[in-house]
Amino acid sequence: MTDPATAPWGRIALIYLIGVFGMLVVSSAVPALGGIAAEFHPPSPATIGWVMSMPALAAAVSSLCVGWLVDRFGDRPMMLVGGALVIVADLGVVTAHTIDLLLAWRVLGGLGYVCMVVGAVTMITRLTEGRQRTAALALWSTVIPASFVLASFYGVVVGHHLGWRMVFVGHAVGAGLLVALGQALLPSPGERKPSRLQGLGAVIRTPWPFVLGLSFAAAAFLQTGFVATLPRLLAESIGVGEAQVLSFNILAMLCNVAGAFMFGTLYNRGVAPVRMGLLAVTACAVAGSLLVLAPTSLLMAMVMNCILMAGLGILVGMWSLLPLVAPSPACMGATSGLITQVTLLGVLFGPPAAFAAHAALPQGSMIFLAFGVALSLVAWPIWTRKAASAARPAGLAH
Repeated sequence: MTDPATAPWGRIALIYLIGVFGMLVVSSAVPALGGIAAEFHPPSPATIGWVMSMPALAAAVSSLCVGWLVDRFGDRPMMLVGGALVIVADLGVVTAHTIDLLLAWRVLGGLGYVCMVVGAVTMITRLTEGRQRTAALALWSTVIPASFVLASFYGVVVGHHLGWRMVFVGHAVGAGLLVALGQALLPSPGERKPSRLQGLGAVIRTPWPFVLGLSFAAAAFLQTGFVATLPRLLAESIGVGEAQVLSFNILAMLCNVAGAFMFGTLYNRGVAPVRMGLLAVTACAVAGSLLVLAPTSLLMAMVMNCILMAGLGILVGMWSLLPLVAPSPACMGATSGLITQVTLLGVLFGPPAAFAAHAALPQGSMIFLAFGVALSLVAWPIWTRKAASAARPAGLAH
Protein backbone atom coordinates (compact mmCIF):
# COMPACT_ATOMS: atom_id res chain seq x y z
CA MET A 1 0.00 0.00 0.00
CA THR A 2 1.31 3.46 -0.91
CA ASP A 3 1.94 5.81 1.98
CA PRO A 4 -0.48 8.65 1.32
CA ALA A 5 1.99 11.19 2.64
CA THR A 6 4.61 10.12 0.06
CA ALA A 7 2.56 9.01 -2.95
CA PRO A 8 4.87 8.82 -6.00
CA TRP A 9 4.83 12.06 -7.94
CA GLY A 10 4.93 10.06 -11.15
CA ARG A 11 1.41 8.84 -10.38
CA ILE A 12 0.25 12.33 -9.51
CA ALA A 13 1.74 13.61 -12.80
CA LEU A 14 -0.18 10.96 -14.75
CA ILE A 15 -3.43 11.86 -12.97
CA TYR A 16 -2.72 15.51 -13.73
CA LEU A 17 -2.23 14.76 -17.44
CA ILE A 18 -5.53 12.87 -17.52
CA GLY A 19 -7.14 15.97 -16.04
CA VAL A 20 -5.47 18.19 -18.64
CA PHE A 21 -6.76 16.05 -21.50
CA GLY A 22 -10.17 16.05 -19.86
CA MET A 23 -10.12 19.86 -19.84
CA LEU A 24 -8.95 19.82 -23.46
CA VAL A 25 -12.51 18.83 -24.37
CA VAL A 26 -13.22 22.55 -23.88
CA SER A 27 -9.96 24.24 -24.85
CA SER A 28 -9.14 22.11 -27.90
CA ALA A 29 -11.88 24.05 -29.68
CA VAL A 30 -9.86 27.30 -29.52
CA PRO A 31 -7.75 26.72 -32.67
CA ALA A 32 -10.80 25.22 -34.40
CA LEU A 33 -13.23 28.12 -33.87
CA GLY A 34 -12.20 30.02 -36.99
CA GLY A 35 -12.50 26.96 -39.22
CA ILE A 36 -15.85 25.97 -37.73
CA ALA A 37 -17.22 29.50 -38.21
CA ALA A 38 -16.04 29.58 -41.83
CA GLU A 39 -17.60 26.20 -42.62
CA PHE A 40 -20.91 26.35 -40.75
CA HIS A 41 -21.68 30.12 -40.81
CA PRO A 42 -23.44 30.16 -37.39
CA PRO A 43 -26.34 32.59 -36.92
CA SER A 44 -24.62 34.74 -34.27
CA PRO A 45 -21.15 35.34 -32.80
CA ALA A 46 -22.33 33.86 -29.50
CA THR A 47 -22.84 30.50 -31.23
CA ILE A 48 -19.09 30.27 -31.79
CA GLY A 49 -18.61 30.80 -28.06
CA TRP A 50 -21.00 27.92 -27.38
CA VAL A 51 -18.91 25.63 -29.59
CA MET A 52 -16.10 26.13 -27.09
CA SER A 53 -18.10 26.07 -23.87
CA MET A 54 -20.91 23.60 -24.64
CA PRO A 55 -19.05 20.70 -22.93
CA ALA A 56 -19.21 22.72 -19.73
CA LEU A 57 -23.02 22.67 -19.97
CA ALA A 58 -23.04 18.93 -19.34
CA ALA A 59 -20.32 19.22 -16.73
CA ALA A 60 -21.95 22.12 -14.88
CA VAL A 61 -25.13 20.15 -14.22
CA SER A 62 -23.64 16.70 -13.66
CA SER A 63 -20.53 17.01 -11.49
CA LEU A 64 -22.26 16.08 -8.23
CA CYS A 65 -23.98 13.11 -9.88
CA VAL A 66 -20.71 11.99 -11.44
CA GLY A 67 -19.08 12.40 -8.04
CA TRP A 68 -21.60 9.95 -6.60
CA LEU A 69 -20.82 7.53 -9.47
CA VAL A 70 -17.10 7.91 -8.73
CA ASP A 71 -17.84 7.03 -5.12
CA ARG A 72 -20.03 4.11 -6.11
CA PHE A 73 -17.83 2.54 -8.78
CA GLY A 74 -14.38 4.02 -8.12
CA ASP A 75 -12.32 6.85 -9.58
CA ARG A 76 -10.27 4.73 -11.98
CA PRO A 77 -13.26 3.01 -13.68
CA MET A 78 -15.03 6.35 -14.10
CA MET A 79 -11.96 7.85 -15.77
CA LEU A 80 -12.12 4.96 -18.23
CA VAL A 81 -15.80 5.66 -18.92
CA GLY A 82 -14.97 9.34 -19.37
CA GLY A 83 -12.20 8.57 -21.84
CA ALA A 84 -14.54 6.39 -23.91
CA LEU A 85 -17.18 9.12 -24.02
CA VAL A 86 -14.59 11.70 -25.06
CA ILE A 87 -13.37 9.52 -27.93
CA VAL A 88 -16.90 8.94 -29.22
CA ALA A 89 -17.75 12.65 -28.92
CA ASP A 90 -14.59 13.79 -30.72
CA LEU A 91 -15.27 11.42 -33.60
CA GLY A 92 -18.86 12.68 -33.68
CA VAL A 93 -17.67 16.28 -33.98
CA VAL A 94 -15.34 15.29 -36.84
CA THR A 95 -18.24 13.77 -38.81
CA ALA A 96 -20.84 16.47 -37.98
CA HIS A 97 -22.34 18.31 -40.97
CA THR A 98 -24.50 20.84 -39.12
CA ILE A 99 -23.73 23.20 -36.27
CA ASP A 100 -26.57 21.77 -34.15
CA LEU A 101 -25.22 18.23 -34.44
CA LEU A 102 -21.72 19.46 -33.66
CA LEU A 103 -23.00 21.14 -30.49
CA ALA A 104 -24.81 17.94 -29.47
CA TRP A 105 -21.59 15.92 -29.76
CA ARG A 106 -19.84 18.59 -27.69
CA VAL A 107 -22.38 17.99 -24.89
CA LEU A 108 -21.51 14.29 -24.89
CA GLY A 109 -17.84 15.24 -24.73
CA GLY A 110 -18.67 17.30 -21.66
CA LEU A 111 -20.02 14.21 -19.89
CA GLY A 112 -16.77 12.41 -20.65
CA TYR A 113 -14.81 15.43 -19.50
CA VAL A 114 -16.50 15.59 -16.10
CA CYS A 115 -16.00 11.84 -15.54
CA MET A 116 -12.27 12.23 -16.24
CA VAL A 117 -11.83 15.38 -14.17
CA VAL A 118 -13.88 14.47 -11.08
CA GLY A 119 -12.33 11.00 -11.10
CA ALA A 120 -8.85 12.52 -11.32
CA VAL A 121 -9.23 15.07 -8.51
CA THR A 122 -10.87 12.44 -6.30
CA MET A 123 -7.91 10.14 -6.89
CA ILE A 124 -5.51 12.94 -5.96
CA THR A 125 -7.27 13.46 -2.62
CA ARG A 126 -7.32 9.68 -2.11
CA LEU A 127 -3.57 9.26 -2.63
CA THR A 128 -2.25 12.35 -0.82
CA GLU A 129 -2.38 14.01 2.56
CA GLY A 130 -0.99 17.05 4.34
CA ARG A 131 1.56 19.19 2.51
CA GLN A 132 1.69 16.84 -0.45
CA ARG A 133 -2.06 17.24 -0.90
CA THR A 134 -1.65 21.04 -0.79
CA ALA A 135 1.06 20.86 -3.45
CA ALA A 136 -0.88 18.37 -5.57
CA LEU A 137 -4.03 20.53 -5.46
CA ALA A 138 -1.96 23.58 -6.44
CA LEU A 139 -0.74 21.56 -9.42
CA TRP A 140 -4.32 20.48 -10.14
CA SER A 141 -5.43 24.11 -10.28
CA THR A 142 -3.33 24.54 -13.45
CA VAL A 143 -5.21 22.02 -15.60
CA ILE A 144 -7.18 24.78 -17.37
CA PRO A 145 -4.19 26.90 -18.43
CA ALA A 146 -2.14 23.80 -19.28
CA SER A 147 -4.90 22.64 -21.62
CA PHE A 148 -4.98 26.06 -23.29
CA VAL A 149 -1.20 25.94 -23.73
CA LEU A 150 -1.50 22.64 -25.58
CA ALA A 151 -4.42 23.87 -27.69
CA SER A 152 -2.66 27.12 -28.60
CA PHE A 153 0.59 25.29 -29.39
CA TYR A 154 -1.30 23.02 -31.76
CA GLY A 155 -2.93 26.02 -33.42
CA VAL A 156 0.39 27.79 -33.92
CA VAL A 157 2.41 24.80 -35.13
CA VAL A 158 0.08 22.66 -37.25
CA GLY A 159 -3.47 23.96 -36.92
CA HIS A 160 -3.58 25.87 -40.19
CA HIS A 161 -2.04 22.99 -42.12
CA LEU A 162 -4.20 20.12 -40.89
CA GLY A 163 -7.60 21.80 -40.53
CA TRP A 164 -9.97 22.07 -37.60
CA ARG A 165 -11.14 18.43 -37.63
CA MET A 166 -7.68 17.10 -36.85
CA VAL A 167 -7.79 18.97 -33.54
CA PHE A 168 -10.46 16.57 -32.32
CA VAL A 169 -8.86 13.49 -33.86
CA GLY A 170 -5.61 14.24 -32.04
CA HIS A 171 -7.42 14.87 -28.79
CA ALA A 172 -9.30 11.56 -29.03
CA VAL A 173 -6.04 9.68 -29.54
CA GLY A 174 -4.26 11.43 -26.66
CA ALA A 175 -7.15 10.98 -24.22
CA GLY A 176 -7.41 7.29 -25.08
CA LEU A 177 -3.70 6.68 -24.53
CA LEU A 178 -3.60 8.48 -21.18
CA VAL A 179 -6.68 6.74 -19.80
CA ALA A 180 -5.23 3.39 -20.90
CA LEU A 181 -2.00 4.22 -19.03
CA GLY A 182 -4.09 5.15 -16.00
CA GLN A 183 -5.82 1.79 -16.03
CA ALA A 184 -2.45 0.06 -16.14
CA LEU A 185 -0.44 2.16 -13.67
CA LEU A 186 -2.78 3.86 -11.18
CA PRO A 187 -3.98 2.10 -8.01
CA SER A 188 -7.59 1.08 -7.64
CA PRO A 189 -9.65 2.31 -4.66
CA GLY A 190 -9.21 -1.12 -3.13
CA GLU A 191 -5.61 -0.27 -2.25
CA ARG A 192 -6.89 2.45 0.07
CA LYS A 193 -10.21 3.49 1.46
CA PRO A 194 -11.67 5.56 -1.37
CA SER A 195 -12.78 9.14 -1.07
CA ARG A 196 -16.50 8.89 -0.22
CA LEU A 197 -19.38 11.27 -0.75
CA GLN A 198 -20.37 10.92 2.90
CA GLY A 199 -21.94 14.04 4.23
CA LEU A 200 -23.27 15.22 0.86
CA GLY A 201 -26.09 17.01 2.67
CA ALA A 202 -23.59 18.82 4.90
CA VAL A 203 -21.68 20.02 1.83
CA ILE A 204 -24.83 21.36 0.21
CA ARG A 205 -25.94 23.10 3.41
CA THR A 206 -22.69 24.95 4.04
CA PRO A 207 -22.06 28.08 1.92
CA TRP A 208 -18.29 27.93 1.71
CA PRO A 209 -17.84 25.40 -1.13
CA PHE A 210 -20.31 27.48 -3.17
CA VAL A 211 -18.43 30.66 -2.33
CA LEU A 212 -15.02 29.29 -3.27
CA GLY A 213 -16.49 27.75 -6.41
CA LEU A 214 -18.01 31.10 -7.44
CA SER A 215 -14.62 32.75 -7.14
CA PHE A 216 -13.13 30.06 -9.37
CA ALA A 217 -16.08 30.45 -11.74
CA ALA A 218 -15.32 34.17 -12.04
CA ALA A 219 -11.69 33.44 -12.90
CA ALA A 220 -12.72 30.79 -15.44
CA PHE A 221 -15.32 33.19 -16.88
CA LEU A 222 -12.64 35.80 -17.56
CA GLN A 223 -9.99 33.34 -18.68
CA THR A 224 -12.06 31.43 -21.23
CA GLY A 225 -13.80 34.60 -22.41
CA PHE A 226 -10.57 36.46 -23.11
CA VAL A 227 -8.91 33.45 -24.72
CA ALA A 228 -11.89 33.01 -27.06
CA THR A 229 -12.32 36.67 -28.06
CA LEU A 230 -8.78 38.06 -27.91
CA PRO A 231 -7.98 37.26 -31.58
CA ARG A 232 -11.01 39.29 -32.71
CA LEU A 233 -10.42 42.05 -30.15
CA LEU A 234 -6.80 42.61 -31.17
CA ALA A 235 -7.52 42.20 -34.88
CA GLU A 236 -9.92 45.13 -34.62
CA SER A 237 -7.75 47.33 -32.39
CA ILE A 238 -4.18 46.83 -33.68
CA GLY A 239 -4.55 44.45 -36.64
CA VAL A 240 -2.92 41.40 -35.06
CA GLY A 241 -3.51 38.08 -36.83
CA GLU A 242 -5.02 35.01 -35.16
CA ALA A 243 -1.80 32.99 -35.37
CA GLN A 244 0.11 35.70 -33.49
CA VAL A 245 -2.50 35.80 -30.73
CA LEU A 246 -2.41 32.03 -30.36
CA SER A 247 1.38 32.12 -30.12
CA PHE A 248 1.50 34.64 -27.25
CA ASN A 249 -1.47 32.96 -25.59
CA ILE A 250 0.94 30.11 -24.91
CA LEU A 251 3.15 32.47 -22.91
CA ALA A 252 0.09 33.91 -21.15
CA MET A 253 -1.09 30.44 -20.10
CA LEU A 254 2.37 29.66 -18.73
CA CYS A 255 2.06 32.84 -16.68
CA ASN A 256 -1.32 31.53 -15.49
CA VAL A 257 0.36 28.31 -14.36
CA ALA A 258 3.09 30.35 -12.64
CA GLY A 259 0.44 32.36 -10.78
CA ALA A 260 -1.20 29.20 -9.47
CA PHE A 261 2.11 27.79 -8.28
CA MET A 262 3.02 31.14 -6.73
CA PHE A 263 -0.10 30.97 -4.57
CA GLY A 264 0.75 27.44 -3.40
CA THR A 265 4.35 28.38 -2.63
CA LEU A 266 3.53 31.57 -0.74
CA TYR A 267 0.64 29.90 1.07
CA ASN A 268 3.02 27.24 2.39
CA ARG A 269 5.33 30.04 3.56
CA GLY A 270 2.58 31.72 5.57
CA VAL A 271 1.49 34.58 3.28
CA ALA A 272 -2.17 35.42 3.91
CA PRO A 273 -4.53 34.49 1.04
CA VAL A 274 -6.25 37.89 1.35
CA ARG A 275 -3.04 39.64 0.29
CA MET A 276 -2.61 37.39 -2.71
CA GLY A 277 -6.28 37.72 -3.58
CA LEU A 278 -6.09 41.52 -3.57
CA LEU A 279 -2.94 41.41 -5.69
CA ALA A 280 -4.63 39.09 -8.18
CA VAL A 281 -7.83 41.15 -8.45
CA THR A 282 -5.87 44.39 -8.92
CA ALA A 283 -3.67 42.83 -11.60
CA CYS A 284 -6.71 41.49 -13.46
CA ALA A 285 -8.57 44.81 -13.34
CA VAL A 286 -5.64 46.95 -14.49
CA ALA A 287 -4.19 44.62 -17.11
CA GLY A 288 -7.59 43.67 -18.48
CA SER A 289 -8.64 47.32 -18.82
CA LEU A 290 -5.47 48.24 -20.70
CA LEU A 291 -5.85 45.19 -22.92
CA VAL A 292 -9.39 46.20 -23.89
CA LEU A 293 -9.07 50.00 -24.03
CA ALA A 294 -5.52 50.78 -25.09
CA PRO A 295 -3.51 47.90 -26.61
CA THR A 296 -1.17 50.32 -28.40
CA SER A 297 1.19 47.63 -29.68
CA LEU A 298 1.59 43.87 -29.94
CA LEU A 299 4.25 43.95 -27.19
CA MET A 300 1.97 45.82 -24.81
CA ALA A 301 -0.90 43.45 -25.56
CA MET A 302 1.35 40.48 -24.81
CA VAL A 303 2.48 41.94 -21.49
CA MET A 304 -1.05 42.87 -20.38
CA ASN A 305 -2.38 39.44 -21.35
CA CYS A 306 0.37 37.76 -19.34
CA ILE A 307 -0.36 39.91 -16.27
CA LEU A 308 -4.09 39.23 -16.58
CA MET A 309 -3.58 35.48 -16.81
CA ALA A 310 -1.07 35.46 -13.95
CA GLY A 311 -3.64 37.19 -11.73
CA LEU A 312 -6.29 34.67 -12.71
CA GLY A 313 -3.80 31.90 -11.96
CA ILE A 314 -3.41 33.16 -8.40
CA LEU A 315 -7.19 33.09 -7.93
CA VAL A 316 -7.57 29.56 -9.28
CA GLY A 317 -4.49 28.43 -7.33
CA MET A 318 -6.71 28.74 -4.26
CA TRP A 319 -7.80 25.15 -4.91
CA SER A 320 -5.27 24.64 -2.11
CA LEU A 321 -7.96 25.99 0.24
CA LEU A 322 -10.23 23.02 -0.52
CA PRO A 323 -9.60 21.36 2.90
CA LEU A 324 -10.60 24.62 4.61
CA VAL A 325 -14.10 24.76 3.12
CA ALA A 326 -14.95 21.05 3.41
CA PRO A 327 -17.36 20.42 6.33
CA SER A 328 -15.29 17.38 7.35
CA PRO A 329 -12.53 15.13 5.98
CA ALA A 330 -15.15 12.58 4.93
CA CYS A 331 -16.74 15.21 2.64
CA MET A 332 -13.68 15.90 0.47
CA GLY A 333 -15.07 14.11 -2.57
CA ALA A 334 -18.44 15.85 -2.41
CA THR A 335 -16.80 19.21 -1.77
CA SER A 336 -14.47 18.94 -4.76
CA GLY A 337 -17.38 17.81 -6.94
CA LEU A 338 -19.51 20.78 -5.91
CA ILE A 339 -16.66 23.28 -6.39
CA THR A 340 -15.96 21.79 -9.81
CA GLN A 341 -19.61 22.07 -10.76
CA VAL A 342 -19.83 25.74 -9.76
CA THR A 343 -16.49 26.53 -11.41
CA LEU A 344 -17.69 25.12 -14.70
CA LEU A 345 -20.47 27.69 -14.83
CA GLY A 346 -17.71 30.19 -15.58
CA VAL A 347 -16.29 27.97 -18.31
CA LEU A 348 -19.80 27.52 -19.73
CA PHE A 349 -20.80 31.17 -19.91
CA GLY A 350 -17.41 32.86 -20.39
CA PRO A 351 -16.90 32.53 -24.19
CA PRO A 352 -20.50 33.20 -25.32
CA ALA A 353 -20.83 36.12 -22.90
CA ALA A 354 -17.53 37.60 -24.09
CA PHE A 355 -18.51 37.29 -27.76
CA ALA A 356 -21.99 38.70 -27.12
CA ALA A 357 -20.73 41.62 -25.01
CA HIS A 358 -18.07 42.53 -27.55
CA ALA A 359 -20.59 42.47 -30.41
CA ALA A 360 -23.43 44.27 -28.60
CA LEU A 361 -21.80 47.36 -27.09
CA PRO A 362 -18.81 49.61 -27.88
CA GLN A 363 -17.37 48.94 -24.41
CA GLY A 364 -18.99 45.54 -23.95
CA SER A 365 -15.67 43.87 -23.20
CA MET A 366 -15.11 46.28 -20.29
CA ILE A 367 -18.49 45.34 -18.82
CA PHE A 368 -17.56 41.68 -19.21
CA LEU A 369 -14.25 42.34 -17.40
CA ALA A 370 -15.84 44.36 -14.58
CA PHE A 371 -18.45 41.67 -13.89
CA GLY A 372 -15.81 38.91 -13.66
CA VAL A 373 -13.48 40.93 -11.43
CA ALA A 374 -16.32 41.89 -9.06
CA LEU A 375 -17.56 38.31 -8.81
CA SER A 376 -14.09 37.01 -7.93
CA LEU A 377 -14.24 39.05 -4.69
CA VAL A 378 -17.03 36.82 -3.37
CA ALA A 379 -14.37 34.63 -1.74
CA TRP A 380 -13.21 37.49 0.50
CA PRO A 381 -14.62 35.89 3.71
CA ILE A 382 -12.60 32.73 3.00
CA TRP A 383 -9.42 34.70 2.29
CA THR A 384 -9.72 36.69 5.52
CA ARG A 385 -10.79 33.72 7.60
CA LYS A 386 -7.69 31.86 6.57
CA ALA A 387 -5.53 34.86 7.26
CA ALA A 388 -6.87 34.95 10.82
CA SER A 389 -6.41 31.24 11.36
CA ALA A 390 -3.40 29.86 13.16
CA ALA A 391 -3.60 26.63 11.23
CA ARG A 392 -0.95 26.18 8.57
CA PRO A 393 -1.06 23.70 5.67
CA ALA A 394 0.27 20.88 7.81
CA GLY A 395 -2.76 21.38 10.01
CA LEU A 396 -5.04 20.78 7.05
CA ALA A 397 -4.00 17.14 6.74
CA HIS A 398 -6.80 14.69 7.27
